[in-house]
Formats: sequence, structure tokens, C-alpha cells
Amino acid sequence: MTYKETLIPLETAQSYVLERITKANPIAINIRDALGLTLAQDVTSPENIPPFRNTASDGYALRSTDTLGASKDSPVSLEVVATIAAGDNIDPQLGSMQSARIMTGAPIPADADSVIMVEDTSPDPEVEGNVLVYKEVRPGDSVREAGSDVEEGQVVLLAGTKITPAAIGVLASLGYKKVPVFPRAKVAVISTGSELTESAEPLRRAMIRDSNRPALLSAITGSGFEAYDLGIVPDDKEALETAFKEAASNYDAIVTSGGVSVGDFDLTKQVLKDLSGGEMRWMQVAIKPAKPFAFGLIEGTPLFGLPGNPVSALVSFELFARPAILKMMGSPQPFRPLLKATLVDEIRRNRDGKVHFLRASYHSVDGELRVSIKAGQMSHMLSQMASSNCLLVVPEGEIFEAGERLPIIPLEQAG
Repeated sequence: MTYKETLIPLETAQSYVLERITKANPIAINIRDALGLTLAQDVTSPENIPPFRNTASDGYALRSTDTLGASKDSPVSLEVVATIAAGDNIDPQLGSMQSARIMTGAPIPADADSVIMVEDTSPDPEVEGNVLVYKEVRPGDSVREAGSDVEEGQVVLLAGTKITPAAIGVLASLGYKKVPVFPRAKVAVISTGSELTESAEPLRRAMIRDSNRPALLSAITGSGFEAYDLGIVPDDKEALETAFKEAASNYDAIVTSGGVSVGDFDLTKQVLKDLSGGEMRWMQVAIKPAKPFAFGLIEGTPLFGLPGNPVSALVSFELFARPAILKMMGSPQPFRPLLKATLVDEIRRNRDGKVHFLRASYHSVDGELRVSIKAGQMSHMLSQMASSNCLLVVPEGEIFEAGERLPIIPLEQAG
């Protein structure tokens, strides 16, 4: 049997996972806690924004007809009959050739149809309490009409919108204290294996430090999820069963790494097979790195079995776990956007039936994205991943010349 018959295309594996992920039930939470979450339903405005006619600048509220003919050489003198600051609930009457000093955001008198900016005026040195106007204004100048931003009943945020700082500002301006969203996923991370340690002491023979768990916890937090560290579980059947059962009962998703290759003999695999009712699937995906991947449901909770190599674990998280958890959180676009970038250097690779995801860095030069790969591309070389800001997607082929454009996946984390 050849590799082309045994390897699963990336899109097939991703679809298999996403088809088994269901959205969480929406909840209403305080808008201050909603940053990064996805709206579960449309939000409409209960009122006009702004709620009243107000000024867009400091100046003088007046009748535009009173400024006809005004210029630097021939200013118009207007009586100032009132001063209106933001928050003042007053509506002074303005007669012919009268004005009101007004501050940005203050309500405009009903008799005024425009505002002249303060820099186009000066005190009248000859008439105390008057102001000189040096230019004509048109009706509506520097006036923000009620509802000019948002009208009552208007849909201001659509279901599926990601909550940003600006969206929180809009919600606050409309008086919303809570908003319906899909809740932030609680993701448990478990490391398995008696060979793992967290000790800073010199390593004993056959022991390795657990770098995957801290890296995955950070990737989870950086993606906008809640990360929970369940520690290292030794190679003990009862301990593994207990850890995975408790994780499935208390969290929305489980991420673990290692022991997912098809040929692996691993106690963890047998435990997961039993807990999933035999539905845990171990795959060989047509990608490099991160070929081995496992996925299944334990009591309805998705479990993502990532490869043991550090780089492979992070790449697998990006391609499978992250988009699946984002779907759970209601995101309509769970995958990172693909951008096109120009190769700085030639790339050579072997034909192996796989899409290669190379650690790389991209930057913009005169509006063009350019990408350079890192020197070390083996799946254990985590240091090169640390200095990368994207994954370069290299399709099947042998030579890709400098100047060619290939897709990249930016790796910037959620804000």
C-alpha cells in the first residue's frame, strides 16, 4: 500500500473534526467580559445615537443666514446670549444676529441650524459680549443630527460578529449591560507519560522535560480560550482513565500530545479507545510536520490528540484544535486567513504526497508581503518556531523559485 492510499488529505481530516463539533449554548454576559467572543444574535438599537442634535466642534451655535457675506475683511458681529457645555440641558432662544457659545457634544439650540468653529471667530473688541464671525456657514455645518450614527431599531451588530473594543463601545453607548454570546471555551491540557518531568534539575537518563504542555497552554490562551493545566499523568491505566474522565466532565475540550502515531504502542491509546466507545480515530494526515493526529469524543467532549514532537504539536493545534474550538465558540470563520507572500529565496523539497508547513517570517516591503523560511525545519526544532510569525504553505512539488507567491498562515495571536 502506498503513501497516497494511506495518507488523509488535510481538508478531509479537518472536515471530519468540524462535522463532529457543535456550538456551545449561548449565554448573556457583561459586556466588559465579552471581548473576543462571538455574538449569538443580532443586536438592535433601542434609541437614536446620538440621542439628540449636538455639535461636532467647539464654537458658536447660530443661524446660518446671519453669516451671509462674512469674511476676514468684513466679519459679522453676533451677540452671545448663552454658553452651553456638554451635559447642559438648556435650550436658549436665539433671535436675529444672536448666537450661543457651545462646546463639543453639547445640545444645539432649536433656533440654530449650524455651528461655526471657534477658530473662525474672535471676540468683538468694539461690542462687549459679541463675537466676530469671519466666514459664511451653511445649514448643518458642524451639526450631528439625532440618529446620524445609529437609528432606533437599526441592527448595529450582526450575529456572528466578533466582539471588539469598538463593539463594546457601541453596546455601552446603547445602554447594554449584557450581551448574548457563545461562551469562552474551557480547554484542559494533559500531558501523559512517565518519562516527562517539569524539574529544572539535570535530567536523569530517559527523562525529558515537558515543553508541549506549557506551549499548548499558551497557544490556547493566545487564541482567546480559557486554558486549564491538568499536569502530567503517568503511564498508569487507572490514573489515565480518571484524568480523562474528569476532564471530559469539567471542560469543553481536551488537548493532549504524544502517542498518536498509528504504530505506537501506548497505554494512552488503549484508554482513549475505551473511553470513546471505540470511536477515537487515529489518522495519518498528508502534511509535514504534524502527520499523526487523533480525534474523538469522550462523553461528548472533543479530545484532540496531537503529535509528541514540539513543533508538530503546535502546528497540529493550529490546523485542527484551534479552528474546532473556535467553531464551538460560534465563530463563522474558524480558520486563520491565508495570505499570499513572495518567496525571498528558492525552496527545494521532495515529492512525498504531503503539504509542507514551513516555519517562516514575513514582512511588508513597499506594500508587498515577502516571506523567508527558517534554517531548521525538523519537527523537534522548537526554537525556530519561536522566532517565526507565519507558516509557509508549500504544496506538492520540488522547486519553488524566489519570486514565486505562496500562501502563508499568519500566527499572530488573538487580542
